[in-house]
Amino acid sequence: MAHARLAIALATGSVAVRARGPSANSWRNRLGPNIGSGRGCALAAILLLSGLALRGEKKPADYDVKAAYLFDLGRFIRVSPNAVIQRSTFDICVLGQDLMGSALDSAAESQQIDHRQVRIRHLKEATEARSCDIAFFGASEGDRMESDLGAIRGSDVLTVSDAAHFLADGGMIQFVLVEHRVRFSVNLEAVKRSHLVLSSELLRVAVSVSGAPGEGLP
Repeated sequence: MAHARLAIALATGSVAVRARGPSANSWRNRLGPNIGSGRGCALAAILLLSGLALRGEKKPADYDVKAAYLFDLGRFIRVSPNAVIQRSTFDICVLGQDLMGSALDSAAESQQIDHRQVRIRHLKEATEARSCDIAFFGASEGDRMESDLGAIRGSDVLTVSDAAHFLADGGMIQFVLVEHRVRFSVNLEAVKRSHLVLSSELLRVAVSVSGAPGEGLP
């Protein structure tokens, strides 16, 4: 990914960014004294990458930003105690045409979420997504999108896409462009049909949230 591998987070009332690579100090210096730490180290840089231009820095490609989102979303979800997770890895899966290329692999390299090693998987069939933690459905799925989501209904998988009408089809998070910046909208009704709980921090920075708020993480 551009400049450094960034994990992003929103701590209440402050911005937190963790960067690795030769540019890490450069990013921190530009962001100034409001940098914090904690589970936060995940969303501010997402907003940063999604279009808060920094002087002298090239804006990353939209799919670099989406790859960063997919990785960092995992830090803002949990599964309710009623569900049992038996996987030893945290699986982020991609179904359909993969336009993110190596960006997602770079973001997840040697990283852990929920004390599990992050693994990137590329799927051929929607039913394979039932064993994923996060599943990204490429816009190339087109008319198959509704049936794809139906194939994993009842499983505790965070579903994400940049396809138009994804939320209307029953998806949970949709990437949208707002003033040429990648942001996201949330369908809480779809989330509430699973055992997943989204952090209130994540919901606060969404462009829109549909459905009655569930019992979010603090």
